[in-house]
Amino acid sequence: MSSVGYTYIRVEEKAKTYWIALPEIQVSVGETISFYEQMLMENFTSKSLDRTFDRILFVEGISKGTELPAREEVKPSPNTEPPKQPSESQESKELGSPVGRFSVQELIQKKDELNGKVVEVKEKISKLSRMIMGTDWVHIEDGTGSKEDMDNKIIFRSTQAGMAVGDEVVAKGVLYTNKDYGSGYFYPVIAEDAVFTK
Repeated sequence: MSSVGYTYIRVEEKAKTYWIALPEIQVSVGETISFYEQMLMENFTSKSLDRTFDRILFVEGISKGTELPAREEVKPSPNTEPPKQPSESQESKELGSPVGRFSVQELIQKKDELNGKVVEVKEKISKLSRMIMGTDWVHIEDGTGSKEDMDNKIIFRSTQAGMAVGDEVVAKGVLYTNKDYGSGYFYPVIAEDAVFTK
């Protein structure tokens, strides 16, 4: 389905089905496609389609077949409005003791129970996006969960310098659910005010 610059596609991956959305494109039922993940949204309502999706994955690019598109060919999101800057102070906060150390999958499965609490994860940094909205966005994966169930990675936002992809760290932060940063930057689960020890 295509509407207002977006195409909505129901995909099947390893016997699981879910919806993705991306800049408008022509695809056919039965085609094999590959894409880059951008962000997951829950209870997303498309006003132009008059439809609410329980979960939908927005993606940055798509190619026909099993090979991912070249990064320079990926179309940017039609949304040109910059994300809102957070109003809270960007200074490091004293977090106190965590309620426990969890796997990534446990954090996502227990997100409602752990909302607003200090948590820890020990694992390597899989991706690092620097200085977005005044903080680094540190992606943690530990081999638990699955891409299909969307419970295999979590982001810790931090102002702490010196981190690099591949570092094995203990990440500590305050877990939040349904965090909305504006302009479509919505995360069902994320950790804020994070600090890291190696």
